[in-house]
Amino acid sequence: MSTTSLPLSLVVNVQLNVPPLAPTRRNFGMLMLLTPEVAPFNEQSTMYLLYSTLDAIGADFGMQSQTYSAASPFFAQTPRPPSLAVGRWDATATTVPAQAARLWGRPVTATVADFNAVGANGQFSLNINGVAHAYTGINLSAALSYTDIATTIDATITTDGVSCSYDGAGTRFEITSKTAGSSIQLGFASGSGTGYIGAMLGLDNVAPTYTTPGTDSQTKPAQTIPEAIAAVSGSYNDWWVTVVCQSPLADADIEATADYVMSADKRMFGVTSSDPNQITQNPTNIFKTLYDDQAYRVVAQYDKSDPYAIVSFLARALAVNFGGSDTTITMKFKTEPTITPEPLTQTEASQCKALGMNYYSYYDTVPMVAEGTVIGGRFFDEVHILDWFCDAAQKNVFAILYQSTTKVPMTDAGTHRLMAGIEQACKQGVTNGSFAPGIWNGDPFGNLQTGDLLDQGWYIYAPSVDTLSPSDRQNRKAPPIQVALKLAGAIHEVDVIVNFDR
Repeated sequence: MSTTSLPLSLVVNVQLNVPPLAPTRRNFGMLMLLTPEVAPFNEQSTMYLLYSTLDAIGADFGMQSQTYSAASPFFAQTPRPPSLAVGRWDATATTVPAQAARLWGRPVTATVADFNAVGANGQFSLNINGVAHAYTGINLSAALSYTDIATTIDATITTDGVSCSYDGAGTRFEITSKTAGSSIQLGFASGSGTGYIGAMLGLDNVAPTYTTPGTDSQTKPAQTIPEAIAAVSGSYNDWWVTVVCQSPLADADIEATADYVMSADKRMFGVTSSDPNQITQNPTNIFKTLYDDQAYRVVAQYDKSDPYAIVSFLARALAVNFGGSDTTITMKFKTEPTITPEPLTQTEASQCKALGMNYYSYYDTVPMVAEGTVIGGRFFDEVHILDWFCDAAQKNVFAILYQSTTKVPMTDAGTHRLMAGIEQACKQGVTNGSFAPGIWNGDPFGNLQTGDLLDQGWYIYAPSVDTLSPSDRQNRKAPPIQVALKLAGAIHEVDVIVNFDR
């Protein structure tokens, strides 16, 4: 005997709120090599490739290529990030050949016997340039294979400028225009009734059957380096610093790339110089120009023999895991495997330091990087840390707004929820060694005065929502949140005073 029951939801109704995923943080450990060697980019739409081994780059680009030379210092460094990206730069005008239109069938499930059973009554229509072309009386009774079926159909449709073939690897039929270009465009097969074989062929409008358009030949103009970076970023945005696989770079290219990264969102440009004139204070020196422009998003290394020495520098710098404990580093004192230390004079070292250019040389008998800076003299690790923190704080605050199942109210309590997201990034900065307690020497704000001790290494302040203007309240704009950070820094020099007594 059956029974009828009422659902428990009439008494206890339980619903699951599934929060959306938080936005992914930027990868501040990814190097992108921008290369004019586009041979491995076998499709025009392929803008980047990812590599985890030097052998894979050698196989794609060749062991004598600039790309291989640039990547070698990266894979020789330890520790280093697990992979790097290679971005496409069409440095010269390229001609894209015309492409034929194609109708790609889905994997065939009908057997040859099923086609034989249709006999001489096979029929279907094919959309060519928007017009349905009907084909009837297709005799498949004697076909012994899918290739035989394709041959029979090909003979039937050939007068309309298209052909049929069977792809054994993909187990599917394909229709292709005989003439490359846009003059012929293909749609799907259609039809019904006795003898209809469009569905059996897998060529009707049912996924995963699809079409690709016929396109005319076109010439793409040469790209500038900034244009190439922007094009790659449109497809792959998860990189922080780029190095161009061309040596030497022209001054105009260095300046244009520097201008681009300075205006972009958290990007860096790495470059190696081997020209002694580029460490001078001569106003015609491009690095003096960048110094005057305070182009701190350019990190450069002076090396007379290795055109890609900066890649070794960056491989070591980008190995930092900001999610760990005491993981941040200074780049001074680091080594560069496979890079020959430069026998610099003290004058040359001083010239490099004056511009903020790095070098790899012997100190006594020990090879090491100095000074670990960017152009202008700021320390590289400070730029790296602050880019990471700004991204982390931004993503944390956005996640609070985005993932809330109700709303973040326009109240002081709501503001404190946003501040908690920033606080989480601050705490992680203390954990990874970026920030530390110390005296605040900046301008006062909130309850923080110049000379106060930041006993946590950070301070966050936001005024009450009661101070908001009517327009800000109407636009639901939260009070401004201000953050003070005390960078932990790093010891680079030591004075030791020795006293003795007789």
